[in-house]
Amino acid sequence: MSDEIDIGVLAESFAEFLGAEWPRDKAVAFARGDATMAADLWTQAGALGWTALTVSEAQGGLGLGTQAAAALHEALGAAAAPLPMLGNTLAVALLDAIATQEQQDALVAGLSDSSQRAALASPGSAVIDTDGAVLNGVVSDVLDAPSATVLFLRGSRAGQPVWIALPADAAGVTVKRSLLADTSRSLGTVTLHNVALADVHVLEDTCEPGLDDELLRLAAIALAADSLGCGNAVLVATIEYMGVREQFGRLIGSFQALKHRVADHKAALEAARGLVEHASALAPDAPGALLAALTAKQHVTRIVAEVARDCIQLHGGVGFTSEYVPHIYLKRAKLNEALFGTQTVLLDRIADILEAA
Repeated sequence: MSDEIDIGVLAESFAEFLGAEWPRDKAVAFARGDATMAADLWTQAGALGWTALTVSEAQGGLGLGTQAAAALHEALGAAAAPLPMLGNTLAVALLDAIATQEQQDALVAGLSDSSQRAALASPGSAVIDTDGAVLNGVVSDVLDAPSATVLFLRGSRAGQPVWIALPADAAGVTVKRSLLADTSRSLGTVTLHNVALADVHVLEDTCEPGLDDELLRLAAIALAADSLGCGNAVLVATIEYMGVREQFGRLIGSFQALKHRVADHKAALEAARGLVEHASALAPDAPGALLAALTAKQHVTRIVAEVARDCIQLHGGVGFTSEYVPHIYLKRAKLNEALFGTQTVLLDRIADILEAA
């Protein structure tokens, strides 16, 4: 099916729907509340097939690739949409790589039709011992765990890495939400206390030695695309504001110094788009695919955070208030910088890849 769909048209459809169903005023209102996700919007996204985007056609999905996923995450970032989509994207790839047919039958359909929501532990998370009959342990900072129905955690069995897929409502599982400045996403600490373990819960990571790198590649591209959407959206909102705000009897958008700042931001975002598009277009096994993804994530998230920060300044005093959107995008961009590898961690990994080349 991927050969039949134009990614540009698909991206426009994402943006058009979110522009209508999740305008800025809804994003501002949501940021003032304490909900973990926009439940109605999630249901609509599932009905439109967004949650089935990268699910294989054999499993009843659309069978699209990384470019389509990047387009979706860019649109979500532009709308600051509070949807736990990244966990689903990564869980689908994980299940496709190592799950048994029984496990796929049990989990993929729910992820595909949005009736299930996944949260997946990031690299460096705590590893749960699965050698016994029960599970005990604590895994902190799991993205979107408070809204998830299925938790994908890292584990070990007989000294080998495995993944654990647990229902979030299983006996002995608790999720404590962490406070975040970015209210469009949520983090949670998962605690397991004598959780009964069945074989169906364990996904043995034996056939994909590069699975961690592939999950990191997908996460890096999604977060870079999300940030790119944030950057362009906050710049558009700022340009609109500069077209109506007057100071000293003139529209501030007419001030040459401010025009230059906006132009610099636009140029930086266009360069960032090139990195995202290049990384998402590469096949997973292409030489340099992981390097391109990490480079895009490291650079784009940093640039967008800088753009969003200056857009607050360009709004003047009201830029710091909750009635306007710049703070929402800055907080989302800053969290994107930290998720699945901080700037320092990614630069070290990029250096290691280049040194080994």
